[in-house]
Amino acid sequence: MTLAQRLAALNEADHWRARAVLRKEWVSSGLHKGRLMPEMIRECVDASPDTKIIFGSAERPCSTTTGALLAESYGIARAFQRLGLVEGDAVVVQVPNWKECALTMLAAMHLGLIFVPMMHTLGAAEIEYVLRKSDARAFVVPDRWKKIDYGARLGALGDLPELKHVIVIGDEEMPRPVVRWSALNTGGDEPMPRLTASPDDPWLIIFTSGTTAAPKGAVLTHNAFASEVANFPMVRSASGTPEFHPFPSGHAAGVIMTLRPLLMADPMILMDAFDEDVAVALVRENQSDRAAGVPLMVQAYLRHADEVFPDGLRQILIGATSVSPTLMELCEARGWAATRCYGCTEHLTISGSYPTDPKEKRMMTDGRLMPGVQVRLIDENEQPVPVGEPGEIVSMGPELFKGYLDPEHNATAFDRDGWFRTGDIGVLDEDGYIRIVDRKKDIIIRGGENISSKEIEDVMMQHAAVSEVAAVAWPDEALGERVAVFVKVADAVTLTLDDIRAHFAQAGLSHQKAPERLVLVAELPRNAMGKVLKPDLRKQVLDLIEQERVKT
Repeated sequence: MTLAQRLAALNEADHWRARAVLRKEWVSSGLHKGRLMPEMIRECVDASPDTKIIFGSAERPCSTTTGALLAESYGIARAFQRLGLVEGDAVVVQVPNWKECALTMLAAMHLGLIFVPMMHTLGAAEIEYVLRKSDARAFVVPDRWKKIDYGARLGALGDLPELKHVIVIGDEEMPRPVVRWSALNTGGDEPMPRLTASPDDPWLIIFTSGTTAAPKGAVLTHNAFASEVANFPMVRSASGTPEFHPFPSGHAAGVIMTLRPLLMADPMILMDAFDEDVAVALVRENQSDRAAGVPLMVQAYLRHADEVFPDGLRQILIGATSVSPTLMELCEARGWAATRCYGCTEHLTISGSYPTDPKEKRMMTDGRLMPGVQVRLIDENEQPVPVGEPGEIVSMGPELFKGYLDPEHNATAFDRDGWFRTGDIGVLDEDGYIRIVDRKKDIIIRGGENISSKEIEDVMMQHAAVSEVAAVAWPDEALGERVAVFVKVADAVTLTLDDIRAHFAQAGLSHQKAPERLVLVAELPRNAMGKVLKPDLRKQVLDLIEQERVKT
């Protein structure tokens, strides 16, 4: 099936049709705006054209306004038109959080293209998978950034007959024909085309790893994403000072934060990569009073608290991975209002807390349900569990995605009423606050990024020294989790972490997926059916951590 056929099939999918009544209710209540994203952006920017948006970077810093950014994006859209891109085509973007990434996103909206952001760290095998699965007509990428040679990755791609244009930011020589960003024909004043899409049609596909090795394309509509941006649990600017959100552009959070200034007129500081020195300078210069980040970033904020946040923070939102109560308490001790939220690419924000919530709730829960969001907590027999008891979270809400690109994934992702099976285990208290206690999905969340343990295991099994392997999460204060592998090696061979890193690099995967902990074992624990007992391995991880703590 082509991309167009798969997207059209979603309109007839049972889970989508089951949502029909709710979708009408969301429109009538205002939770769905019933309008296309570019229309809403134009309206907001016309009213507040001087809203500041800062792209923080050691290499390509840029400070601009939403008015200037929107005006420039029309030229990029005209250039894309001249390349033959038309409504419904997909443009894949592997660009850090630079101005060019935001311009591409806006240009795609103007033309009705499907915007497909990709993490800038992904290797050649992962790039090719996304390009092929999305039927990408255009691919926007830098020539080089930091230690990443994108030209080498382009050279490693196989035949992609649907891909018509590779647009490169930079002037380095490439191994295939490309269009240079600097040479795009942005002139003219032709009006943007009249789009045929409806607000329930997709504008965004984000590929996310879950319990399967291959990434799944999550399809998000205009209605869903606009609802998410409007209801994101962050207090608004009271004095014109910008929020600080250093999330990557290939992550759903990065897309949300790029859109907040454009849809909500809320000033914003973005970053291409979290660099502590650059972050400190940006926050100090712009006097940010609200910030967000994963634990690693928040620890950096704490190290420089007196320097960059002398007056405290109105809100520090910590999320994208598990958050320790200790870190929350350290923030509170500084006088910062620490909050948490819970969501995923498929259902962007299910719950969140605000500075006005009771401290105990902010410390110990993942907040209240967002406007219009409903959850069911069920047991293994899909029966509801009592309040206060753990159960699998099944969710429904206005920012829920439309479905996956592949029908086989949708068959198991939704229940018969069209509610989404998150695979997460939570507890809902009598006050309506939810707390995530475990994950049913077998994923590892490293610094906010989902890593499929099965993908890790599949790559590991390609190594000649590996006889058996199981990948699990190794808790980490900075990143939330790191990848650990328990390995039974083949007879008379050795294996080191350096060997594994080299193996992953050769396989074309990003270095974030390479295991950072290696435990050699004689046998993996298994049940009577031969299934590896990962709970036993997780207990071994905790025992090893305790042994290390005692030694130090």
